[in-house]
Amino acid sequence: MLTGKKPGRLVKLVHLSFENGRNRFFRQYDVTSSQMDLLDYLDQKEQKAASQKEIVEYLQMSYATVSGLIKRLETKGYLCRGSFDKDKRANLIMLTSQSEQLFETCSEHMDARDEHLMRDFTQEEKEQFVYLLEKILKNSGMDLPDDAGKRFVPSHRIRFHEDREGE
Repeated sequence: MLTGKKPGRLVKLVHLSFENGRNRFFRQYDVTSSQMDLLDYLDQKEQKAASQKEIVEYLQMSYATVSGLIKRLETKGYLCRGSFDKDKRANLIMLTSQSEQLFETCSEHMDARDEHLMRDFTQEEKEQFVYLLEKILKNSGMDLPDDAGKRFVPSHRIRFHEDREGE
């Protein structure tokens, strides 16, 4: 054991600190963490838009849950709906200029938060820390999406190996 300290508990405390800070920051914009995950996904898309089905698959949430997120974000002016040229029945969910401004502001804040939390780390320590976190995730049986660590990845997209047994 490591001088009586439990690594799992420390990881949990770091996670709680991140989530609490993230939620406190988002509150001023009247958005939730899940809503920001959706906006982040659309921001990654070249056209800044996706079908509702694509969003459901990315977030790995139910259709009803995603529908509620979209409805609330539409009401707040962060999203609008359209349709695909080839299939008018399918909803195209698009970012508005208001959501792009929100995302830019929040991205800057999250980057600054990461920098602040690692301010006393050398470059070598930062790289080692990321390496060790990835190793812990691998040892815990998780599959990470290719974009993990580059952008925020919602916990719904991190899958345990046992989740794939029926595939």
